[in-house]
Amino acid sequence: MIRVLVTDSTRMGSQLLADALQRDAGIEIVGVCASAEETLTALAHTRPNVSILSLNLDEQPLKGLDVCRQARALLPECRSVLLLESSKKESVLGAFSAGARGVFCRAESIDTLRKCLEVVHSGQVWANSLEMHYVLEAFAEAAPTRLTDSRGTVLLSKRQQDIVRCITEGLTNREIAARLKLSEHTVKNYIFRIFDRLGVSTRVEMVLYAFSQRDSQKSDEKGPAMVSLDEMPELERYMRLADSDAVMAPLRLAEMLRDGRKTEKDAPSAYMWFLIADRIGREMSAHARAALEEMTEEIDLGAIHDAQRQASEWLTGHDFGHPESPAVVNPRRRPRRSGENKLSSARSSS
Repeated sequence: MIRVLVTDSTRMGSQLLADALQRDAGIEIVGVCASAEETLTALAHTRPNVSILSLNLDEQPLKGLDVCRQARALLPECRSVLLLESSKKESVLGAFSAGARGVFCRAESIDTLRKCLEVVHSGQVWANSLEMHYVLEAFAEAAPTRLTDSRGTVLLSKRQQDIVRCITEGLTNREIAARLKLSEHTVKNYIFRIFDRLGVSTRVEMVLYAFSQRDSQKSDEKGPAMVSLDEMPELERYMRLADSDAVMAPLRLAEMLRDGRKTEKDAPSAYMWFLIADRIGREMSAHARAALEEMTEEIDLGAIHDAQRQASEWLTGHDFGHPESPAVVNPRRRPRRSGENKLSSARSSS
C-alpha cells in the first residue's frame, strides 16, 4: 500500500486527482491539500510515502519548489513528485534541484501517474527521456567535481570519481573498463561501492544526487575548503569511517549481491565478498581480544566500566546491540605478580 498526499493548486483539482488515484487498491490517499501551509502540516501528521505537489501553489509560480525543499527537510523518507504543466527545461531542472524524485506532466494519463507513484515509492526516479536529457545536459555543463556528505566530507576516492565521470558520459561498464584499463568485474564492484556510499541504487539516481549538489557547492565556494577522506589526518579519517560503518562494507556488499538488493544477483561475487568479510572479521576479533587482555592489566576497574558503557552506547546507536562484557574484559581480574607466568609455565611443564 502506497500512502499518498495530494496537493494541487485548487481544492477541486486535488480532490479530483485523489478520487482518480483512490480507485487503485494499492494506493491510500492520506490527505488532500491546496496550499503550502496545509501541505507541510499534513506531512507531519500523516507521514505519507509519496507526496504529489503542484509546481504552482498559493497563486505563486514555482511555489511548489519551496514546498518540496521544506518537505524533504521535514520528512526525508517521503518522496516527492512534482506536477508540471509541461516538460519545460527550467521546470524539470528546478524540480530535481529541489529534491523531487519524479516529475509528471499533467498531459499524461492517470494510469501513467499510478506507475510513476509505484516507481518513486520503490526508490527509483521517474522522468521521461526528454526530461532526463535536460538533467544530463545540465549536469555535463556544471557537474560538481566532488560529491560530499552533509559535513562537507568528500565521499569518493579519486578512482571512484573517475568511474562517476564515465557514467555521467553514458559509458557502459565495458567502455569504462577499456578507458580506465580495469576489468569489467572491477568496474562493477566500484559501482556497487559508489552506490552504497551515496545511498543510491541506480545510475540515474547517482547523476541526480550529483546534480542536486550543484547549488550547495556553489554557495560554499567561499567557505572553508572541503577535505577528502584521503587528505584528512589519519585519526580523524578513521573516526569518520568508523562512524559511517565503513568497516562493514564488505559484508553489506556481499549481502546486496547475494540477495539482489539494488542490483542483480551475483552469487560468485557475493561468495568472494563473504570470504573477505569473514577473514577481516576473524583478524579484527583476534587482534582486538589480544589487545583487551593485555590492556586489562593496565586500566583500573572504574575506567573499564566507563569504557564498557561508552562502547554499549556506540554499538546501540549503530544497531549492533550491546557488547558482550565477559568476552571483552574480566572485571574480576587480579594484578599479575612478577614471575607469575614463568612459575605457571614451570608447573605445567612438570
